[in-house]
Amino acid sequence: MRATRRARVLAATATAGLALGGCAGDASSRSPVLDGPEVVASGSSPTGYEVTFRLAAPDADQVWLAGDLYLTTPDLLGVAGASRSWLGDGWTPGDVPTLPLAEDLAPLTRGDDGVWELTAAVPAGLWNYGFVTRECTLVLVCEVTADPANPAPLATDPDEAQQWSRLFVPVDPAHPTYDAADQLPAAPAERGTVEARTYASALSVDPAGRHALGVYLPAGFDPDREEPYPLLVLSHGAYDDETAWWIKGGAAEQLDHAIATGEIPPVVAITTDFSGLSADGMEDPAFFDLYARELVDSVLPYAESHLHATADPALRAFAGLSMGGRLAEHLMLTRADLFDAYGMWSMPAAVAPHGAAEDLTDAELATAATARAVHLGTGAQDPLTAGAGSFEALAARYREAGLTATTLETEGDHSWWVWRRMLGDFLATTAFAS
Repeated sequence: MRATRRARVLAATATAGLALGGCAGDASSRSPVLDGPEVVASGSSPTGYEVTFRLAAPDADQVWLAGDLYLTTPDLLGVAGASRSWLGDGWTPGDVPTLPLAEDLAPLTRGDDGVWELTAAVPAGLWNYGFVTRECTLVLVCEVTADPANPAPLATDPDEAQQWSRLFVPVDPAHPTYDAADQLPAAPAERGTVEARTYASALSVDPAGRHALGVYLPAGFDPDREEPYPLLVLSHGAYDDETAWWIKGGAAEQLDHAIATGEIPPVVAITTDFSGLSADGMEDPAFFDLYARELVDSVLPYAESHLHATADPALRAFAGLSMGGRLAEHLMLTRADLFDAYGMWSMPAAVAPHGAAEDLTDAELATAATARAVHLGTGAQDPLTAGAGSFEALAARYREAGLTATTLETEGDHSWWVWRRMLGDFLATTAFAS
């Protein structure tokens, strides 16, 4: 339930945007109206760009910059995150993004006008950032405030403990950092739209009778065109919701680029919320089957009737991260006929309803073979997964069953840095390839 998730989200990094609100009082007591972060090309920066972050917080005693734009080396990643991290001023080849330890959060400097400011180098790509105004000992439970001058494309529950904004930094060929062009906004004419919707749900208990959905419609979407649109369904991980792929994951930007370059056809994409389908949530023994039932009974029919999405499984793809990866696995092993291609990323080893590769039954593999392709991947330093070897073993079993199986291992841990790359590779190699 959403109320339960608010309490438990302190164990994870939820993502959202806050709308810029008005300030009470006379003009002399109002905070300055600021623009979003200022991105400036800099030949002296190791990344080619410097970004100035600002927050009007005259009553704060201290402000720190939070986000996944901190860097570390793969050998410093562990169960608790990176044992040491730094901002892009210290970037060197081989660095990977990470969430920092609380003691590594960079402090902003207060100006006479009550505006706090920090300028730092940032590598190319999409980054999430926010501000911490109270001391904390663990980033995962820090209270994070989004930049009020830079709201996210979709707003999540304002009661969530962590709220985030997005930052885009261009690629500088003279200062190569990351191959992240597909994470940046496409040309205006090539951009689709992202919106929040709700649909009728017989299962939803929070809120009762209706459930949330994130929707992407491609540039030039025509609800009256003769052929319905291919459909991509994406699932978040534990303690996130349907907004995560649009805010932290940069899914819209990647879809825009993949469509514009012809990697995939124009598609409709939706993000589901797997919480609130029963009072017990992920602890419900029927959790996986309830999600499958929600797709069949409510989500897919809504996409067909309201979004002009196809009913043809051969033109549908499904992918998820972490617990969402396990949902993708369950669908492929029990209802593979629903989608043509599946993406399973960073599946937690502690949650394995179908067992390891050697435990897959002939019946499960025969069902999986109803689909065409599967894409498996993880971060090489992810402490929650069984490792790249387990994904290779799964891929081998699926190939034996007749599927096309692609694997991807990239540097990084259980993070959006990894999942953005998984989505990009999925679109380029597996989804809608037929």
